[in-house]
Amino acid sequence: MSIDERLANSQFPLPAIREVNLLKHASGISLGLGELKDFPVDDQIFEALATNWKNGGTSYTQNAGLPQLRQAVADLQSKEDGFAYTLEHVVITIGVQNAIYTTIKTLCNLGAKRVLIPQIHFGIYKKIPLEFGMEVVTYPLNDDFSIDLGQLSQLINADDILLLNSPSNPTGRVLTETELVDLASLLNQTLTDGYVISDEIYGRLVYDGIRPRSFSAFFKRTIVVDGISKSAAAAGLRVGWVITSNSVLAKAITSANASIISTPPTANQFAALPVVLGQTQNTIDGYNALLKANRDNVMGVLERLNIPFVKPCGSFYIFPQMQGILGGETKSFCLDTAKRENGVVVIPGVAFGASSYIRISLASLHIEEGMRRFEQMLLSYKRE
Repeated sequence: MSIDERLANSQFPLPAIREVNLLKHASGISLGLGELKDFPVDDQIFEALATNWKNGGTSYTQNAGLPQLRQAVADLQSKEDGFAYTLEHVVITIGVQNAIYTTIKTLCNLGAKRVLIPQIHFGIYKKIPLEFGMEVVTYPLNDDFSIDLGQLSQLINADDILLLNSPSNPTGRVLTETELVDLASLLNQTLTDGYVISDEIYGRLVYDGIRPRSFSAFFKRTIVVDGISKSAAAAGLRVGWVITSNSVLAKAITSANASIISTPPTANQFAALPVVLGQTQNTIDGYNALLKANRDNVMGVLERLNIPFVKPCGSFYIFPQMQGILGGETKSFCLDTAKRENGVVVIPGVAFGASSYIRISLASLHIEEGMRRFEQMLLSYKRE
């Protein structure tokens, strides 16, 4: 069969998140956002972007990224775990998705065969390793979305790659320091030749309880992927990074990424500097206060409707269990409510490997009206 014939006989479905968001009626409210789209961006980001357009902002940087930004990332991570990082340990990427892609590509080229991902997960965790022909194994979570360490211990091989995400998309679960210590204790005994890829993109968005340290503080063989997209309300700038204590591995990742992106966008890297340097922390604190208020509003509605959920403490999502109301799948409800006039967008759990759940984003300035519509749509849907 020719390329054209295969193309004509293949389907290329959109991810469920995109599929639902694209159906949004003009009059609808989106509680499906994966970014702080309507939140005010700190002026220092705009100033850094504007100032550096004529200060090398339109020229190439090194393949690994802007030296100033790499050093700032290194200094920030050193505060997390005490390792003396330098810019040689850091690779700037076009967002965290690029960071995960190029890291898995590199590890696959070095001989990694399996990737372990959480039972409930962001879709690219599964999609990327499958593209490289790797085996993907899901590790179980407990009812409170913590990791089932007993079952994980039965699954893991010494040379596996384990993906970790805390604070979590879509659950909002933040692993406690005690949970991280226990996980590291298990991995120190079992994951002796593999690596953890710790996705910490939501790490600054912890609005309830104490923000734990990076997992690199607990387990040496940790590759951290992070960026400014979520905490800086700057997803469109697409600035992420990979940092590892193994500078040779960082060099390998740089080499792999150079064939994908050449270099990251220069001006955008300058815009990321005030975020990494902590100069926008007051703005981030304001985001967290609003996200907590939105979280409490949503929980109140869910409690009134007797919809079970696990209280989120970070990221900007809540992931209620809809089995008792909608049955085993929620996608048809989400598609229907998205396209209705004066409807609301929420994301079906199938996008995250959990078909009886939905993801509600707290990243909205219209949360009260959005939840009022959600309740109305849910009650109407049940009657139909």
